[in-house]
Amino acid sequence: MAQQTINLGTPPEGEDGDTNYVAWQKANGNFTELFGSVSDLSASVSGQASFKNKLINGNFNVWQRGTSFAAAAGTRYSADRWVSVGVGSTSALSQQTFALGQGVVPWEPSYFLRTVVASSAGASNLAALQQNIEGVRNCAGRTMTLSFWAKADAAKNIAVELSQVFGTGGSPSSQVINIGTTTVALTAGWVKKTITFTIPAIAGKTLGTNNNDYTQLTFWFDAGTTYAGRSNGLGQQSGTFDIAQVQLELGTAATAFELVPPAIELTQCQRYCFAATLPAGGAFAAGTQYSTTGALAQFNTPVQMRAFPTLTITGQGIGWVGNGTPNSGNPTIAGSWNGQFVLLFTISGATTGQSGFAAGKSGGTTLMILDSEL
Repeated sequence: MAQQTINLGTPPEGEDGDTNYVAWQKANGNFTELFGSVSDLSASVSGQASFKNKLINGNFNVWQRGTSFAAAAGTRYSADRWVSVGVGSTSALSQQTFALGQGVVPWEPSYFLRTVVASSAGASNLAALQQNIEGVRNCAGRTMTLSFWAKADAAKNIAVELSQVFGTGGSPSSQVINIGTTTVALTAGWVKKTITFTIPAIAGKTLGTNNNDYTQLTFWFDAGTTYAGRSNGLGQQSGTFDIAQVQLELGTAATAFELVPPAIELTQCQRYCFAATLPAGGAFAAGTQYSTTGALAQFNTPVQMRAFPTLTITGQGIGWVGNGTPNSGNPTIAGSWNGQFVLLFTISGATTGQSGFAAGKSGGTTLMILDSEL
């Protein structure tokens, strides 16, 4: 409908213009069309990226470290930003694919995260899945709503908890745990769950000096009696637990799941982890022999990482290609500036000042991981 203009008539009285009734008819018509357009716009962008989700990779699209992780205890990342924590009890984690047109979990997601827990009896034993949200300030003093889809191999309970961690270094405040811990009943079919949390303010708290404070989301799958308070008395259990489309947002109600463009989602993840799979002989960083026994190669990460990372190299390894003879070990990582890093190699018989490059060693692929997680 075209905009309706009210006829004001001839000034100063406008007696020959529209009557009050006709004028308000036109005004109401304009308002109806305007608000209808706003509703249509809201519907068209619902679920599109607005960065309302405090969690990264809540749709489990990014798996830089791999897509399948054998049963083990300890602390391990699987899908980017998601860490499995196990003491005594073990977890096997894997990327699972939704069937096309499955019609239950909305927006046609590609993947979900499966955790297979083998419980081991013990008061201090546990199996949990967590994400640490950078900056404890981000959620402090706010009402936040968590939504997610989940199922299990049979009717089972899990527990969901938020906590505040004030970092390390100096004299930080103690962790605040058991924020809004809620028991969630699962079945063998996908069900959407929603939990609202009131997160404490942080006035009077002290942050650590290492810039690694965070708000932590925990899914408890298995919890010994030591963790009864944090897990609402969940207890110990084995089972298979599937999680999809996890979102934590401001407010008292869950809104449509936020769909982040793939390039942006990968960039968000690479602030905390950068992984590269190198083929045998694949060169990736040029450098120079700075002495007869040492060489360095410089490379850039796509984004500046949160903090100086740890370097893990698995597979065949990374070697130096130049006129020096490299040792059998892998390089170490040194200084960074805005995403630039240096690999240091120990070699022998080199010509100082001659160039060379870093490359994956022969015999198979190499996985290089730079980890800057919280």
